[in-house]
Amino acid sequence: MDLGLGKLQAPLERLAKLPSKYRLAILIAIPVLLAGAYYQFLYRDAQKELTQLAARQQGLQRKLNEVRSVAANLEAFEREIENLEAQLKVALRQLPDSKELPGLLTDITTLGKKSGLEFKAFRPRSEVNRGFYAEVPIQIEFTGGYHEVATFFDHVAKLNRIVNVGDLRMSVAKEGLEGTVLTVSGQAVTFRFLEGGGA
Repeated sequence: MDLGLGKLQAPLERLAKLPSKYRLAILIAIPVLLAGAYYQFLYRDAQKELTQLAARQQGLQRKLNEVRSVAANLEAFEREIENLEAQLKVALRQLPDSKELPGLLTDITTLGKKSGLEFKAFRPRSEVNRGFYAEVPIQIEFTGGYHEVATFFDHVAKLNRIVNVGDLRMSVAKEGLEGTVLTVSGQAVTFRFLEGGGA
């Protein structure tokens, strides 16, 4: 059985004939070359992969800690969600959607009539888009006594919906023994919720 050791015989004999300082240098160079090759081809790639895995482990550990924190505070988060949903319901009551808007406009005219006012004009104008809501301006004109006008504004202020009344111009329509009748014109602005964040 030939292991091919005969081929190594000649180089080993030549190595044995070299001076001892060269043999010592070769004996030192071989381990250095082997260590360099090991570092270049095995250790450096393994070290890079180890660094990446360590960074990934830290990221996963951070996520795990966040999840544990959320799990520990789950009841508080659920209470906060319920609170936010309740606030949203209140906001939606104050900002009706388009289906509820005619009812709101009817409520305003009914409040005026109950307060003793006579409406001469009640004209909705073009909406103004403001993102997730729209302003709905309404040109109003009515007549009534001072106290009736004040009562109407008080009732409008107590509505669940947001209604701003402005640009008011008041003039005396009639004066007599029964009292003074005012003509009031201006603009009422209400708001409606735009589904999907507006057009």
